[in-house]
Amino acid sequence: MKIGLLGGTGRTGQQLLRLALDHGHSVQVLARTPARLTPAAGLTAIKGDVSNRADVAEVVSGVDVVLSALGPVRGGSPTVMQDAAAHLVSVMPAAGVLRLVTLTGAGVEHAGDQPGPVDRVFRGILRLTQGAVLADATRHVDLIRESPLQWTVVRAPMLKGGPAGPVVSGPVGRVGTQVTRASVAAFMLAAAEDGTFIREAPAVSQAPGSRGR
Repeated sequence: MKIGLLGGTGRTGQQLLRLALDHGHSVQVLARTPARLTPAAGLTAIKGDVSNRADVAEVVSGVDVVLSALGPVRGGSPTVMQDAAAHLVSVMPAAGVLRLVTLTGAGVEHAGDQPGPVDRVFRGILRLTQGAVLADATRHVDLIRESPLQWTVVRAPMLKGGPAGPVVSGPVGRVGTQVTRASVAAFMLAAAEDGTFIREAPAVSQAPGSRGR
């Protein structure tokens, strides 16, 4: 499978990139600084920025699926995620690519959520302390949900280090509050490989009693 990857130099994106290459896929990554990517068989680095529509079009050209592990960075654009989403929903159909698996936070609401008291507290804190980030992430998801793409939005709670391990998925309120980045990467790649969770937005967390393996 040939994969177009956004956010491949971030902490979760690096895990996703390594895992995809380990699975024998070829990956072309859009990166502002390609030198941050370690050369590897199957890896093509494309210099560019997600804010540029032409650069996004280049990274999705000829691929079977697009994976995005984009997230806000300190000093970066406050609309990075919605800008990337707007470009993706425009250029992917034109390139004949419909499958998209993208990552966002569990604070983004989706139909079917059943938030408990802890979830409501976390969402309230996010609105107060990271309102612009939450608004950007929400708009990014809205644009994707409104598109004709075969999308999967993976919503992660607090991300932490550690190895991949079993996860639980479902609506907010039925999952926990933490998950490792490696576990999220494995879940995203599996969704791309298996064609699962199409037009769904599962929240994921580490399975009870699991610390990864």
